[in-house]
Amino acid sequence: MKKIKGVTKKLRNYARNGEHVDYHTNVTGTITPEIAEKYKISKQYSTYTGWFAQEKLIYKPNTEFEQTEEIEAKDRVRDEIAVFLKEQIDSFLRYPVETKKAAAKLLEHASKPYVDAYNKSYAENTAEVNAWIAALKSDAYASAVTELGLDEAVAKLEEANTDFNETMKERSREKRLRDEKETMKTIRPKVDDAYVALVNAINALYLANEIATQDEETREELGALIDEINSLIIQLEDVLERRGASSGTDDEEEEEETEEEEEPTPEPVTPEITKFYPKENANPDKPLEFPRNKTAVLEGKGLKLVDSPEGKKAQLVLINYVEQRMPHEDSAILLNTDEKIEFTMMYDAAEGQYNFQIETYPNGTEEAVIIKYPETITLI
Repeated sequence: MKKIKGVTKKLRNYARNGEHVDYHTNVTGTITPEIAEKYKISKQYSTYTGWFAQEKLIYKPNTEFEQTEEIEAKDRVRDEIAVFLKEQIDSFLRYPVETKKAAAKLLEHASKPYVDAYNKSYAENTAEVNAWIAALKSDAYASAVTELGLDEAVAKLEEANTDFNETMKERSREKRLRDEKETMKTIRPKVDDAYVALVNAINALYLANEIATQDEETREELGALIDEINSLIIQLEDVLERRGASSGTDDEEEEEETEEEEEPTPEPVTPEITKFYPKENANPDKPLEFPRNKTAVLEGKGLKLVDSPEGKKAQLVLINYVEQRMPHEDSAILLNTDEKIEFTMMYDAAEGQYNFQIETYPNGTEEAVIIKYPETITLI
């Protein structure tokens, strides 16, 4: 009997996210709403297309780089205004009018605690700029700001600092919401299950027509539909085979019947960090204190840094208390194996506490496998 081939387990496991979306896009272009309505399979069709619509919303180009670019751009604007303000104050220290010079000396004193704010982490920078602005707007210094004509510059700095902080908070909020919603890992099985229900209904229709009605027109239309979808499956299987991930040819139902005869599949390695310690300048009393710009060592399983097929970089990432991600440069990686990574700890992150994670794309995955170190580390 002619029928649409099922989705094999290997197709579920080895098709990349882009291939999965592409395949189901082609299927929805083949099984149209008109066909679903004509053959009274609209319920199965609506369930399938509803789940797939969610998958398409989830599957989109990685925007993290763009978000980082936006944050960095707003940070540069803030820093440029802060530097301008400091330079203006410094220039008035040499001004030949005593009232201006006195105002400049007063503002120099008010600004001294914050002159290096732009060299610190985003969160510290934001806090220090807020404190600086509050000082400059206070009764003690506001008249000096006005004397030097810097009210607009202070207002612009406050505006830029607020804009930056709101962008950071929005990114954190979106990250929390995204983490609570469906991901490609959770949505794909739902799409596949709905797809199987739909094609089973089409197969049943074709069989019923063959046995009972012998309607030539229906048989030809459904037969052509079955052939077209099978050709899409064959195309995807060919892609997987060329990549070395054999997709298998049995339908899910047939695989389940022969499951006991198959060779047992080895349990996959669960990536984990078992040891994390400084290789240089270690403090035995504080084993999770890491000197910046010194070698650190990770030991564990499945630690190999592998880039994604689309070119997303595998990274070692520090995360501060406001969830700012700070990836290490490629040049920081000194040793890179499944069992051990040695790297130079980031030198330009502020002292303080951080979470640490590895982001890698093993076995051709498109979504990063996140390996988190369970304890907080301290940079010194």
